[in-house]
This record gives sequence, C-alpha cells and structure tokens, in this order.
Amino acid sequence: MRFAVAAGAAVALLLVAERVLRGRECRLPVLAVLLCAVFGFAYATQRTPAFPAEAPGWMEAHRAVVLEGTVDRAEPRSGHRLRVILDKVSCDAGQGREPLPGRVAWFVRNPDYVPLPGQRVRTVSRVVPVHGFGDPGLWDYQWYWQRQGVFWRAWPASREKPVWGERPGVSLAGLRGRLRELVAWLLPPTQGGAMVLALTTGDRSRLDMATMDATRSAGLAHTLALSGLHVGFVAAMGWGLAYLAGWLWPGLLLRVPRPKLAVLMAAPLVLAYAWLGQPSASLVRASVMFGFWGVLLLQGRGRVLLDGLFFALAAIVFVSPLSVFDLGLQMYMAAVAGIGLLYPFFRFLFVARRRGVARLLSRAAGVLAVSVCATVAIMPLASWYFGTFSPNLLLNLVWLPVLGLAVMPLGLLGMLLAVSGWTAPAGALLLGWAAWIADGLLGLLGTVQGSGLTPVFAVLRPLWSEILGFTLLLVTAAVCIRSRRRVPALLAGLGFVLLVAPHVWVMAEDSRDQVSLAMLDVGLGQSLVVSLPGGHRWLVDTGGGSITYDLGEAVVGPSLALGRPPRLDGIFLSHPDVDHSHGLPYLMERFQVGALYTNGMLPGGLTGERLDRALARSGVEPATLAAGDAVVLSSGVRFAVLHPVAGGVGGRANERSLVLRLERDGRSLALLPGDIETGGIRAMLDTGADVAAEVLVLPHHGSRRSFEPDFYASVHPWAVLCSNGFMNRYGFPDPGVVAAASAAGGWAYTTGRHGRVVCAWDGPGGALKVRPMAGTCQEFSSDIEVHIEGVPGPGIE
Repeated sequence: MRFAVAAGAAVALLLVAERVLRGRECRLPVLAVLLCAVFGFAYATQRTPAFPAEAPGWMEAHRAVVLEGTVDRAEPRSGHRLRVILDKVSCDAGQGREPLPGRVAWFVRNPDYVPLPGQRVRTVSRVVPVHGFGDPGLWDYQWYWQRQGVFWRAWPASREKPVWGERPGVSLAGLRGRLRELVAWLLPPTQGGAMVLALTTGDRSRLDMATMDATRSAGLAHTLALSGLHVGFVAAMGWGLAYLAGWLWPGLLLRVPRPKLAVLMAAPLVLAYAWLGQPSASLVRASVMFGFWGVLLLQGRGRVLLDGLFFALAAIVFVSPLSVFDLGLQMYMAAVAGIGLLYPFFRFLFVARRRGVARLLSRAAGVLAVSVCATVAIMPLASWYFGTFSPNLLLNLVWLPVLGLAVMPLGLLGMLLAVSGWTAPAGALLLGWAAWIADGLLGLLGTVQGSGLTPVFAVLRPLWSEILGFTLLLVTAAVCIRSRRRVPALLAGLGFVLLVAPHVWVMAEDSRDQVSLAMLDVGLGQSLVVSLPGGHRWLVDTGGGSITYDLGEAVVGPSLALGRPPRLDGIFLSHPDVDHSHGLPYLMERFQVGALYTNGMLPGGLTGERLDRALARSGVEPATLAAGDAVVLSSGVRFAVLHPVAGGVGGRANERSLVLRLERDGRSLALLPGDIETGGIRAMLDTGADVAAEVLVLPHHGSRRSFEPDFYASVHPWAVLCSNGFMNRYGFPDPGVVAAASAAGGWAYTTGRHGRVVCAWDGPGGALKVRPMAGTCQEFSSDIEVHIEGVPGPGIE
C-alpha cells in the first residue's frame, strides 16, 4: 500500500523461491497469491483513516484554545511525561465550540494526575496537525499517528491545571490504575524501582533519560518496553508452575502431559499480564501469538513456532491490516521467524543429560543462541529504522535470565501480595527485592559501559532491495543446509543482485560531475548537506532537539546513512545555538567525521558535555574560522568564509555566525549565513564582501531580526531557501523577509511546506536545478533572469 514496488518485488520473490525450493511439492497457486495481494491492498485502503485537508484558521495563527475531549487511553512515558489520546474532541477559539475530526495526542510534562479511559478533560492548549519530517527514507511520524486515527497534537498553553471530569465508577481500568498507584507507592524511588514499575504495569514515567540511553546503547531498550519478550517470561512462569505441580502430584502428568499443563497454567497469567500493561498493542499481539501456540500445543501439533506465528499474523492483519506498519510487530515477527529458522543449527550445543556446570553452560549457550538468531533476523529492519548496530549479545547472558527468573517473578508476586492488607508487608518486601536486583543490573550495565564494552556502531541503512536480497539468501541457505541440497543458482544470483544493485547505483550517482546542496527538514533548526563528486559529503549544522529527542539521531544521521556509509568529510558548525548544534554529539559519536570547523564557539549545557566526550573519543580537534579563510572541499570546490570579521561583532552567538559561500571554479553557488542578524549583516557588508550567490539560505530561518533589503539585493539569488519547520511557533519565515528576498530575484522554498530541498549543479557551467520533496522542480540558467517584484515565491503565503 505504501511501498508498492517493493511489495510487488517481494511477492514475485516469494513465488520464485517457493517454486525453486519446493519443486513438484509446490502448492502455491500464482493466481491465489495475486488475488490475496489485490484484496489486501483494497482492504487496507478502505480501513485507512482520511487525514483532514486543512487546519483551522486559529490553528495556523498559533492561538491557544479551550480543548475538551474524552480520554481514550493514558500512556505514562519516560522522563515524567504523560501522553493522553483524546477522542470526541471539540475546541473553542473564542467563536463558539467546534468539533475537531479524529483524535488528539495531548502531551503533559510532570503530571500530577493520571486519568482513566472515558474521563472528560477541559484544558487550555495549543493544537497543531500531526506532521512528520519531509525527508525521504525516514520513519513516517505522521503515518504512525494517522493509522491510529490521531490527526492532531496538543500541549498545555496555560499554567492553569486541566479540569477533569468525574472518574468512571468501578471498572477494570480503574482497578488497574489503583494497582499501579499502589505498586508505585511501595517501590523505592530508585531507577531499579522505576524499572520494576515499568515491567509490572507498563508505567515508564519514572525511568529517566540516562537509564533509557544506557539500555538503548547496550541493545537492551526492548527489555523495558512491554512486548512479546515479557509475555515469554510470564509463559515461562506457567511452565515452572507445571513442573512444580508435576513434582507435587506426579499422577497429574499421566492425565495432562507437562507441555499441555504448562499452556493451561500460563494462559491466565498471560491474560492478566496483558491487562496490566495498559494493555499495549504489543502485549495484545504477543498474547494472540501465545494463544495460537497454546492451541497448537494442546492439539499435539508439530511445527508449533512457525505455524502459530502464521496463524497469529493472519488474525492480526485481518482485524487490523494497518498493523503491518507497526515496528513492534515487524521486529517481533522477524525475531520469532529467525529463531524458528536458525535455532536448529545450534542444537549441537545442547547435549542431553549434562550435569552441574556443563548443564549451566549449556543453558547459557541456549540463551545466547536465541539472541544470535533473533539479532541476525532483525538486522535489516534494525539497520533501516535506527541506522545503528549494537553487538552486545553477551549482556543478554546475564540481563535476560535475571530479568525473567528474578525481577519479573518477584515484582509480579509482590504486586499480587500487596493487594491484601494481610500480605501487603510481604508484597512490599518482594517488590523491594526486585528493585534491588534491578538496581544491580543497572549498576552492572554502568560498569560495563564505563569500560567501553558496549559499543554502538552507525551502519549503512539498507534500501528495500538489499533487505529482500538478505532475506532471500538467508532463507535459501538455511533451507538448503537443513535439507542437504545445493543452493539453487537462480536464488543465489537473485539475492546477490538485490544486495549489490543499490551500491552500484549509488556509485554511479557519486561519480557524476555534480555539486548539490540539500537543506534537510529538521523542523525549527537547520542542517545542510553538500555533496560532491566522488561521494564526498560535508555537513553544515546538525539540527536541534531536546533532552528527549535528538534530531541528529532521528533525522540527520538516518538521512545521511540511507544507502551510504555513515561517513562525512567534515562538519561546519555555524554557531552553538541548540537548534543548529544539538545533533552534533550524536554524529561525532557514531559517524566517521574528518574535521570540525566552528566560529570559535562550542555549545554548552548537556549538548556541550556530550560533545566534549565525543570529541575526546574521536580525536577530532575543532578548528576556528574567520572572514578571509577558505576550506577546500574537493577539487575546484571550496567554502569561502565571509564572516565573522576578525575581532568579532559582539558577544551574541547569532551575530558571530559563520557565513559560508559555496564556490566552484570561481562560480558562486550558494550563501549559507547561519543565524546572522542585522548587526552582523551590516558589518559584513561594510567590509565590502562579495555576497552574490545563486542560492541564498535565509539567515535566522527568515526572522525579522535578520531583515536587511540591501543584503538580499547584494546576493541577488535565483532561489531562496528557508529551514523553518512546519507551523513553527515563531511564524518563520516573516512575510516581509520573504517578500524582500523574492523581490531581489529568488523563488522561495521552505522546509515547512516543501520538505527537503535539493539544489544541484551539473558540471562547472551547469544550470541550477531545485528539487523540493513536495512540489515541482525548477531549473535556472544564466540566460534566464528570474525576478519577482514584491511577490512571495511559490508555496509561500
């Protein structure tokens, strides 16, 4: 539905592989597969919510409104945040109440109240449409929410507390909320306690960002978000109860074999745990899969793992077809399939009748083997979504067994005992033990990380054909090895071509005699990529972010690593403001960076602390630039530095921004002025600097504080670019700035409306071509004079 070409290729590969590997035993009719594909496409299209065409006028004017809605669900998030999904929403912007189509995701920091589903709320908030970043190949934030019927985001715009309606009467949701509050009250205020709270109730609000970052960098973040892994732990508790029952009453096993008894005992535990976890969509899906596996086991069927996975996926996709786009489902499906496909090759490690230490080592090898199988299977997905690889499998040998055999059983049993006044002290004691063990795990993780034993590598993000090629080769090799047959040349050749073809295409693109400047859509921030012949790439600024969101990790890094290795010739930091520098530490940590140039100022605060550590590890020494300097980027291409003037223009970072002019063989291609304001602009013009360029990036995102008509006239650009962010709160770019810059000769493009914008020049004398992500391409050449008298450029209002 969203990847039609890739989906068609996958269906074709499935048919070819089935015919080649099964031969005469193939029972997969081509017509049936095609009809299923057509039906699935139509069914999913009908189930897709329609996104509203336009935002209301009060929303575009950034006005706060009185928002009312009904709580659909409340999701505590890490860092003391709360995400509330509101349904049946209406807004009052001063002209009467009007309904808002779809749902609203309302975000609250440091909440003092967690509502229940069905409860009404009234609050003064700012509302904006859900909108993703307009860069190709990124995780689609807008689609993620749209398929859940959520079309808007909202934040409190007043210090007044929300007015909550009456809490629903006795309900399962209310019982779950009171149980969560009880467990939170009994647990110690440590990160281990926060970890137990997350594992038992799904409430991650007490987990701080340091803990989340530590587990993420160690490849263990999935252990803190309730998923199929935790359902597996709970099901293992049912297996343990079955062993205990068989030991206490051996005759029971004559009536009910242990595998069936384990299913029967685990079923109520799994259902209760799924209910405790909000329930989250991942827990519901994992529970459905457990249900099918349990049914197959009760029927005495073989091939339980893969057949149960197939039946569960069929049911999930039929009920919720758009769930195929859910990252959790994709990863879980790939991991389980990988275990089913690859685990048999590790059976030689587990010899029966081992005793003592040998048996313990055998169990540890089993855990490691499962981790290896799952990691190999999800590697293409993890690389595409995150652009990183964490080879820290050995931590699983300690982390997963302790989590599954100690922390979760103690936490769940302690929660159960805490409900009754008679057993509450015992429950508090067990919860305390679970938190103490969890603190020990986090301490061990900190020690290992401090020793540098949990490396995380940025990797090339594969294109869809590489993912298909990898999967085809992996499945073909596994099937042929298990059946002791030669690998078919057709499938091996197809897999090899699919793996190699994207790299051949990238090499051909990099060999073109072309210079390009790409303005990435990083919201209200800035990041520009200069690409040169031979695959050389330079980055100017790295985007912004916050404590909980790093645009370097979420947007800039993935954009740079899509189909290409995570490598940069160098980075220029125009000035240290957070909207230009927050992504720099991530890139210095994970990417291979050749050089770093600044205006002599580096960011402070948390960004600065991370950057200091990253620079120490990378060995890169920042170099300071000033007016008159030049940095050669490649043969014939350079950045000429026009500002800051020697001696500076004052202490403000904006006024001291690096102003860079991209030149090729004496031709002025683009002017990149950072966040320079009127004082710095006048000082630069007073030096007589030649600022003429074919492309102008508006200084300070088009702010009125950088309004200088003489500057725009001196540049006389053919195209004007502005990195402003969709419906940003400052109203950038200022209409007067856009009008003045356009009157000086340029067509205007903004990331808020056009997404990523690429300006390209073919050859030394080639015409300028502007390719926005959204909208039409435009070509400018020296024999065409572009001049718009006082009229904003296309797409600017």
